[in-house]
Amino acid sequence: MPSSLRIGLIGSRGQLGQELVRRFSEPDLSSGVDLQALDRPSFDITDPASLAGLAGAKLDVVINTSAYNAVDAAETAVRECFELNAFAPLFLARACRDAGTALLHVSTDYVMSGGIHEEEQIPYPEEAPTRPLSVYGLSKATGERLVMEAWDRAWIVRTCGLYGGSGSGQKGGNFVTTMIRLAREGKPLRVVSDQRVGPTAARDLAHGIARMVTEPLPYGLWHLTNGGHVSWYEFAEKIFALTRLSPELTPIPLAAYRPVAPRSPFSVLSNEKAHRAGIVLPSLESALEEFLGRNGLIPS
Repeated sequence: MPSSLRIGLIGSRGQLGQELVRRFSEPDLSSGVDLQALDRPSFDITDPASLAGLAGAKLDVVINTSAYNAVDAAETAVRECFELNAFAPLFLARACRDAGTALLHVSTDYVMSGGIHEEEQIPYPEEAPTRPLSVYGLSKATGERLVMEAWDRAWIVRTCGLYGGSGSGQKGGNFVTTMIRLAREGKPLRVVSDQRVGPTAARDLAHGIARMVTEPLPYGLWHLTNGGHVSWYEFAEKIFALTRLSPELTPIPLAAYRPVAPRSPFSVLSNEKAHRAGIVLPSLESALEEFLGRNGLIPS
């Protein structure tokens, strides 16, 4: 790692952004990293003037964690979704290219179709073709392609089921915090039992991303999730077992859930490429226990 790596972080107040700020502030990295938050109102990823300012910022890397991630709302808010998830990343990639700044852009498992047309559900490697089912997924897949075509010094990092801090502001929380809140409110819970995912703690993802940009690892497409996969129902069971909450929990099929935006029954991402490069995130079970324990959610 260079003696002074200048990193610009877009979305520092989000659940992943907060963890990246924390990671780059830890003793083993803080002396070699100069982190600059690129957030509104001083920086706006959709503002050409902000993007033009990157040329004089002399940054080594820009990390983009911002996105439109209200998946169901995106089905009707198509223009806003594509502006934030496809076109803004394209313009950011061009600005980074002009400034000679590397770019890391965060993407999602929603770009995959999830095994609908395959008999076997095997975790998707990076080279698997994208087949998004929703407007949100299509916008993120488009953003990936546009970024990679615009700038060859770019990493695309896909993840799945992200949770951390207080959750996503657009979605009103994440799965873990939402399950706990609803259970404490005494509400019966119906959770999908036939959709398999790889939930990922924002803190672990931040550690993986920090490794990627500081070593650095080769540019290109990468998958980073906690190890293993579960159905959302199984994940809810793990949450309640650790927190000792006992809500009325009922498994339902994805077909009965009937969300506005289509969901993939299987969108598990393979981490083999990251493992070969030496980045191995903890298992989803240990990540969940660490998150709950750190936030005082496991009874003593």
